[in-house]
Amino acid sequence: MRHVSHSAKTVTHSVTHGIRRTSYAPTRKRPHSAGPYLMRRGRIFYFRKRLPRTGSNREPNLFLCLSLRTDLPLDAVKRAAALLTVYEQEEDKIVDALNSGTLTATDIKIILTEMMRTRLAQFLDLQSAPVAQTDAEIETRIEELEAENKSLRRAARRADWGNVRELIAVAARSMGLEMPAEIDGDLGRSALSMRKRLNEVEIQIVDGEDVRRSARPLLDEHGIDDFDRFIAAPVGVDAAFAEVDRRYPSKEMKRITAALKVAYVEFFRNTPPHAIGQSRQEEFLKWVARFPKNHGKKHGKNAWTNKKEVNGEGPQGKTISKTEEIAAADAHDYLAMEEIRAMEDISLAEKRARLAEQLQPRITTNTLRKYRDSLSRLFRVARALGSAVPQVISYEELDRLVQSLATDDELYVRVTKPKIRLPWSKERLAAFLTSPLFTGSASEHRRWKSGRIVVRDASYWVPLLVLTLGSRITEILHLKKSDVVRRDGELCLTLNWGPEAPGKTTSARRILPLPRLLLELGFAGWFQNLPEEQMMLFPEALARSKKGDVVSAFGKHLRGILGHLGLADYEEDFYASRKTLSSMLDQAGIQEGRRQAIAGHAGGTVLNCHYTAHEVEQLKSALDEADFQLEIRHNPKLGFPVIRKCNLGKRTQRDVEVTLAADGQAATVAVLDKDDPHPVFEYALDDKNDTMARGEAARALVSIAKDCALRMPRNSEKRKALEHLMAYA
Repeated sequence: MRHVSHSAKTVTHSVTHGIRRTSYAPTRKRPHSAGPYLMRRGRIFYFRKRLPRTGSNREPNLFLCLSLRTDLPLDAVKRAAALLTVYEQEEDKIVDALNSGTLTATDIKIILTEMMRTRLAQFLDLQSAPVAQTDAEIETRIEELEAENKSLRRAARRADWGNVRELIAVAARSMGLEMPAEIDGDLGRSALSMRKRLNEVEIQIVDGEDVRRSARPLLDEHGIDDFDRFIAAPVGVDAAFAEVDRRYPSKEMKRITAALKVAYVEFFRNTPPHAIGQSRQEEFLKWVARFPKNHGKKHGKNAWTNKKEVNGEGPQGKTISKTEEIAAADAHDYLAMEEIRAMEDISLAEKRARLAEQLQPRITTNTLRKYRDSLSRLFRVARALGSAVPQVISYEELDRLVQSLATDDELYVRVTKPKIRLPWSKERLAAFLTSPLFTGSASEHRRWKSGRIVVRDASYWVPLLVLTLGSRITEILHLKKSDVVRRDGELCLTLNWGPEAPGKTTSARRILPLPRLLLELGFAGWFQNLPEEQMMLFPEALARSKKGDVVSAFGKHLRGILGHLGLADYEEDFYASRKTLSSMLDQAGIQEGRRQAIAGHAGGTVLNCHYTAHEVEQLKSALDEADFQLEIRHNPKLGFPVIRKCNLGKRTQRDVEVTLAADGQAATVAVLDKDDPHPVFEYALDDKNDTMARGEAARALVSIAKDCALRMPRNSEKRKALEHLMAYA
């Protein structure tokens, strides 16, 4: 409710009638109302529903807001109704356990064990107290404990758990569990029984028995052998993660540990590692397996918001929990599945193929294994600090866990979209090397638009160096001017030679001669004319990142250029371009050991730093075998050589569209040319098709593939069906 304060000068008049509308005034059309859970942003409708205030959700105005991907009111109403149905049926999955007050049997055992550990530690302190009690004090204490046990028995008959509520709450908080609003019978009776047993142990201790002997029957019931190790204070979450960072101090390992901590704290809160058994590990990893592939990237922060924070304008961006990201991805997938389920004119195989392209990709199995490995490191460190931590589930159990996520729905598809980096095709290489970035652009900030300016900076040289040397991007970005040397008469680069950039592995340290292509483009003259005071070879690329992650910053910049050029490709990204050189050298007959040395990979028993230092001439000959078929000419206006033509990809590129039949074969095939509105080739499978017609279609496709470069479907099933059809040629 909004509270409005009026100053003393404000005069408020009551309104007793509406505004009179003149007869000639046009009637205003009321906006279309499309249901109580709909809202509009621009033209697109969104589903919006308030989340329940329960469990960990204590905010009064938290909403689930999802795009319905339509601007048509009728479609929006239908989709919102479908989404509301699944929300009501699967609320615990969409909101993802906001109502987390219910304790499992494992949680109850953890709470009772913590109650026992805390009390036994107090008993040990009592036994070790230097001041002895008098007989009267001892008798009084025994009578109090016996009276308390009688009271606890009466409370158990009445199902009154008030006597143990505080003990349960303290133990639950220390284990990172949320205290339920209502204590159920199982927890209440177990807690009362535990307190009675502990009182009996205290009676024996007060009466002169040793705490270890008195507590032994209770410990045996819970499978605890070592009394002293059991009562030791557990290793906390913060202490365990801090020790992991201390033992694994590299920047990359700290980043991996921080990623686990974000997920760990959100799921387990402050539960210490020793309290996370196998069942809770499985619940956690099932939850992690549902992370969207792009999780953690919707915080709204960038270089501009970072500057605002530095300038004291307060925190910028927004905090989105993993739970919210999972809920949004689940809802997106549900809408996509229901849309495709309603398509009755396509086969089940085609529906699954379309779903694979529309569903929200989740993290890959390899990424899930990394979370499991990070959890294992955390447990190993906690165990080394003296905590009785359980074993982490195995890889086989993790694989079975992922398989258990599958439902009985015939449309169920788990999309992970792993990146399989492929060498760049000849046509794509030719398009990139003859783009305005190298031949002439409109300006320094519009490298994708044709013009007369060629700016030879990191955006120009780094892609060429990666392509022609097959090096890692980070190796090129961190080059210093002093890394350019002349050895055995050849201009060379010393990669990963300094202590500030030691490289990915010991094999990454190497010396590579510059290939003929870079020398023809004037790299030597460009380097020699750099300012004397300049230390780094590409300082403008390093300045793109304020946090040291220069590869991500430069990669984002280059992806933008590739996108404007129409060359963006998920599988053939810029990092994959280093594989292009290896493929070219392989085709040229260069032996594998030399190729591995050039790429900075481990091979043989001789380190690359020694091998490459004395094989400069042979490496130069090998690198020059990679023929990019460029025509380079001197530009008198610019004063240096530029690329004029690339003869690598002379064939035209054409797209292939495929739909699948019920048996997984190609139902329809169309070859499209961007310059022709009509398909170059069409094929349709029907009941009348015979073997001869299929063979003719296959031969036609093979003939087209010889004359032009076919861009195959991204979907693996569609590509396989097309290649199977072509096998009949």
